[in-house]
Amino acid sequence: MTDPKEVKKLSDTRERILTQINKVAEGLKTNRSDVIEARRVMSKATGVIRDFDDVAHLTILVTEVAQQEHVYYEASKRLHRLKRLLNSPYFARIDFTEDGYDQVEEIYIGRHSLLDEKTHTFHVYDWRAPISSLYYDYGVGRARFNIPATTRGELPPIEGAISLKRQYQIEKGELSYFFDSDLAVEDEILRLELSKASDAKIKTIIHSIQKEQNAAIRSEATDVLVFGPAGSGKTSVGLHRLAYLLYRHRDNLSSRMVRIFSPSPIFASYIEGIIPDLGEEDVDTLDFPGLMQEISPKKRPFHDQYQQIEYIQNAPSHDPRRRWLEEKYSPSFIAHLEESIKNYSPVLDDVCFNQDVLCHKDRLAALYADRTSAGNLATKTARVVTYVNQRYSEYFKKSRRPISDLFNAIHDNDFTDDEIRRLYEEEKNIVHADLYNRLMPNASRLYERALASWGKTRRISMQYAREALRQEQLYFEDALMLLYIDILTGRITPDKNVKHILIDEAQDISIIQHRILKRLFPSSHFTVLADVNQALYPCINLHTQPELQQEYTKAKVIPLTTSYRSTYEISRFAINLLGSDDAGASTIAESTIYHRRGDEPAIRQSQCAAATTWEIIRNLPREYNTVGILLSSAEDACNFYDQLLAHIPPGDAQAIGAPKLIASSNARFGHGLMVMALPYAKGLEFDAVICPQYGQPIFEGPLGKKMLYLVCTRALHNLYLLQEHTSTEG
Repeated sequence: MTDPKEVKKLSDTRERILTQINKVAEGLKTNRSDVIEARRVMSKATGVIRDFDDVAHLTILVTEVAQQEHVYYEASKRLHRLKRLLNSPYFARIDFTEDGYDQVEEIYIGRHSLLDEKTHTFHVYDWRAPISSLYYDYGVGRARFNIPATTRGELPPIEGAISLKRQYQIEKGELSYFFDSDLAVEDEILRLELSKASDAKIKTIIHSIQKEQNAAIRSEATDVLVFGPAGSGKTSVGLHRLAYLLYRHRDNLSSRMVRIFSPSPIFASYIEGIIPDLGEEDVDTLDFPGLMQEISPKKRPFHDQYQQIEYIQNAPSHDPRRRWLEEKYSPSFIAHLEESIKNYSPVLDDVCFNQDVLCHKDRLAALYADRTSAGNLATKTARVVTYVNQRYSEYFKKSRRPISDLFNAIHDNDFTDDEIRRLYEEEKNIVHADLYNRLMPNASRLYERALASWGKTRRISMQYAREALRQEQLYFEDALMLLYIDILTGRITPDKNVKHILIDEAQDISIIQHRILKRLFPSSHFTVLADVNQALYPCINLHTQPELQQEYTKAKVIPLTTSYRSTYEISRFAINLLGSDDAGASTIAESTIYHRRGDEPAIRQSQCAAATTWEIIRNLPREYNTVGILLSSAEDACNFYDQLLAHIPPGDAQAIGAPKLIASSNARFGHGLMVMALPYAKGLEFDAVICPQYGQPIFEGPLGKKMLYLVCTRALHNLYLLQEHTSTEG
C-alpha cells in the first residue's frame, strides 16, 4: 500500500534528519578541535607548576577539558541516534484529538524523538514519551495518557479520542508498507512476528509491546515485582523498563547507576546490546559469582552455583552437606545469623601500659554495645578504637618521662624522643591487633559461631560444617554466607551509587542473595522478574510468590498473564505438566496461552537418542537459527555431546554445522546447534528443542515435571521428546 501523503511525510522527515545530521557532524569537527586544543594547553601547563596559582590554573584547565570531552561525547551519541533514525524514522502513528480541542494531532512514534529545536515541534516522539503510551494501550476510540508527576505533584490525565492507529514497515529509508490497525489486524501482526525464526540475541519489542507489558514498563512505582509464566516477555519487559527509566529520569539516573543481575554469563551474552539498541548507554551485567569475586575481601576460591545444582540433583537426602545446605538457606537460619552478628559481644580486657590501666574493659564494652549510632561491627569497632587511641595519646602526653625511663631501662639504651615515640606506637599496635581481633572477628569465626549454636539447637553434627569451611575451595553456600557476614559487619562498604537493579530469574536466587543485594546497594530500587514454576530446587530457590513478596514488601506486584513464546500446542502441553501435587506451582490456565498454532510436540520412540536427534536436525527448516538439545545435567550434556558427534556424517557437519557444547557458565549463546545442560537454559529460547531424556526418572515427580516444563517452554516452534524404546524380541 502506498499513499502520496505518507511518502511525502517520510521524505520530509528524512530530510529533517539529514539536516540535523549535517549540523551535528559539523559541530563535532569544532568540538574535536576544542578538545585537542584544551588537552594541548593542559599538557603544557602540567609541566610548569611553580606555586599555588599554577595549581589553581591547572585545576581550571582540567575542568575545561572534561567539559569539552563531555560535549563531544554527547554530540557523538546524538549523531549515532540520528543515523539510526534515518533508516527507520518511525514505526507507528496515532491521530489524537484532546478533549476541548478541535485540532487532530498526528503523532508519529519511533525509536528516538525528532525535535525541531527552533519551533519546539516534535516530528517523531520517542516510544517512551508519555503520549506514546496511547499506541500501546488503546485502539481507535476513547483514550487517555498520564503525565508523570512533577515536583508540583500529580497531574490529571490527558483524555481524548484516537481516530487513527497506523503501523509502518520502513527499511533503509524506504516505506515498504503500512496498514491501519484494529485489534484483529494487530493480533495477526503479532502472530506473524512471533512466527519468525529466533536470533542469537534477544530482540526489542517496541513495535509490539502489549498493554499489560506496557503497564509494567511504565510503572511509576519505585520497586516492581513482575510475575509471569514462561514466554510472557518478563525479560523483555525488564530491559525495556530500564530503558524507560533511563529516559524518564535522565536528569538524575544514568546507565552507570544501573545494574542487571542475570542467571549466568550465557544469559548475559543473550541480552547484551539491547539497552544500546533501545537508545541508552549499555548497563553493567553481573551474576553472583562475578559479584562475589569482585568484592569479597579474602578472594577465597569457591564452587559456583551450578556445582551446587548438580550436587542437589544427585545427592541422597541423608547426605550431611544436603542437610546443612537446607538449613543454611532457610529463612530461620538467616534470621539466626543476622541476630548472632547483631548481638555479638566480645570478651574484653583492660587496656594497660606497663601496670597502668588506660581503658577499663567495662568502658570499652559500653562503647561497643552503644546503639545510639550506626550499629554494625565496623562502626562499633571504630568507636572503641578511637577511644583507645585518644587514651594512649593522653597517657603519652602525661607520662612521657616514665615511658622514656621504662624503654631505656628495658633496652639498656638512651633513646631519642622520636625513638621513644616509635617504641610506644609499636606497643600500641600490638594492643590494636588484639583488640581488632576481638572486636571484629573475621567472617569465618562468626560463621562457625552461628553454625555451632544452630547445630546445637537443631541437633546437627558440626563436624561436616567445620570441615567444609576448612576446604581450599569453598562450597557456594558457604561463600555466600561469608560474603553476607562481611556486609553485615561492615567489612564490605555498601555501594550507594547504584540506583536501580534489574534481577532476572529472581526465583532462582535464594533469600540470602536477595538480602545481599539489598544491603550491598542500599540506595537502589529494584525491578524483579520471576516465574515460580521455574523454581526447580525448593531448598535454595524461592518457589512461591509470597516468599518473594516478603523480600520486597514495598514493591508493586504486576502480573503478566499471557504466554507468547511457544505455539499454542507446546504451551498447552507444558502447562499440563504442572500438577496440583506441587504446592509451589502457580496455576496457569489454557486461556492465557496466545493462540499461535503449530505442530503438536512430537514424542518419538528411539533405540538411539543421538541418531534420532541428528535425523530430526537434518529435517528441520533451514531458516531455524537456534536448536537446543537439552539434558538434565552438565555430565549428561557432555556424554550426549560425544554420542551425537559420533553419529554425524562428515558431510552433514559441514552442511548443517557442528553442535556446540554448553555445560559450563563461561560459554556464550549463539546461532546453531547447542547441546546444553538444562540449568544454563534459563531465560533462553530456541526455534526447536529436542529432549533426549523424555520418560526417564529424572523427569518424574513434582521436581521432574518442573524440569520438563522448563525444557518444553524453551521451544518457539517445534518440540521433540525422545523416549527410549526397549526391544521386546527374544
